[in-house]
Amino acid sequence: MPSDDSSVRDALNHQSLKVSRDDPGPRPMIAVLDARPGLAGQLREKIAELAAQVRREPGCLTFTAYEARDVPGRFYLYEVYASAAAFAEHLQTQPVHDFIAAVPALSTAQPGSLVQLDEITIG
Repeated sequence: MPSDDSSVRDALNHQSLKVSRDDPGPRPMIAVLDARPGLAGQLREKIAELAAQVRREPGCLTFTAYEARDVPGRFYLYEVYASAAAFAEHLQTQPVHDFIAAVPALSTAQPGSLVQLDEITIG
């Protein structure tokens, strides 16, 4: 792990980030981040930096960041990785560690703000 910051280590060990590297299917997820008062612009910039870097990862299929129209300063990060192994590799990158380290100062989000998703099979 590139950083020895304990808050980054704790965040990366949160249950919402647990993956079985044997799961071969795509790994979709969404994170919801609410900016601390007056810090929406700074959080937006950090999210844009992260998105630009993560989109270049070979295992990243989609990384789209949104800001809620009706709740300024609320951000949604929609991410899809090719597999659980690709997501696990993503978690080890320096841009992710830097972002996780910056989040507590800029956002009220907790590690559980990231939710891994399973697609509902339709007919």
